[in-house]
Amino acid sequence: MSLKIRKERINYISKKWGLKKAHPLIATHKINPDFFKEFKFNLKLYISKALKIDFAADDKIFLKNINQARNNRLNVTPNGAVVPKREYHLEYNIVLRNWCELVKQITKKKPKLLRLFRITPNIRIKFGQELKDNKNRGLSTSLIHSDAWVEGPWGMNCFIPFFGDIKKNNLRFYEPKKNEFNENFMKIAKTYKEMQWVLKHYKPINNFYPRKGFVNISDYSAIHNTFRSKNC
Repeated sequence: MSLKIRKERINYISKKWGLKKAHPLIATHKINPDFFKEFKFNLKLYISKALKIDFAADDKIFLKNINQARNNRLNVTPNGAVVPKREYHLEYNIVLRNWCELVKQITKKKPKLLRLFRITPNIRIKFGQELKDNKNRGLSTSLIHSDAWVEGPWGMNCFIPFFGDIKKNNLRFYEPKKNEFNENFMKIAKTYKEMQWVLKHYKPINNFYPRKGFVNISDYSAIHNTFRSKNC
């Protein structure tokens, strides 16, 4: 699939679903504020159960509680993914219900355009300081990468920041340099490390960063990574 066709796909879903095109390879959907509030509340319940921390309605207090539990790694992977377990499956299922409802909201103007989506999204916590056991991992999301390298070339990412220091701790996206894209950039690999040669053909997208309250849909050719600024 050429870069032109990838851009045309973003154009098409933007028009048919009423999305805002933030970049030729990225489109955004503004979440209804009341629904976003509900979704965030249920995510925090799920996280509090998994990390065994106190729930707090105030985001700043809740973030402090999360940070104090950074060494409680029983239910969190090195990459920060919160792992669903039997003892809090109810809270997880409520999150999944919100996620599926959100997908319906995004696609309601032309639902048949969406043929497949991941019903179990990754819920990730990205601490201000990288977890030690995630450093130097071949599949660390701090490495610039494409999900195509583990899932195949045809998909799109869906990213939603819910709370935290998103100006200093967020996803950073990169686009192909002019006339340098090749479909070999999207081939499957065992690790992100072995595909770092692709980076010489890319440049940062400096005029876009994901905002709270928005769904950010990006083609796999818009590679990205978890990017932390100093003192995030």
